[in-house]
Amino acid sequence: MKIFNSFIQKLCLPIVLGTSVVWGMQSAQAEGTGTDPQGISGTIEEGQAIKTSPTFEEVDKNGDHYVTKDELEGDPFLLKHFDMVDAGKDGKLEEHEYENLIMEKSRERGM
Repeated sequence: MKIFNSFIQKLCLPIVLGTSVVWGMQSAQAEGTGTDPQGISGTIEEGQAIKTSPTFEEVDKNGDHYVTKDELEGDPFLLKHFDMVDAGKDGKLEEHEYENLIMEKSRERGM
């Protein structure tokens, strides 16, 4: 029984340590503190694009819970992709459509 307990301890220690290292690396990458061996990652650039884009509330100047092309007049990139993300083809974006527009901006800047 003593040999069995010793074997279990020797087996579990590397598993526990390995798991904690992997978990720590995943947490660091999720927080953006991990290292990127290939240079600047697209995720960082995407995060920057999202941060530099106005929020839905900032763009919805008249407070009608929609964003129109008139309200995006100051951002030519967003205007350029407006029709692509306008799922209802009604000339106005709901909040989820606007989020798709921001993601498209992030995707294009990340490449």
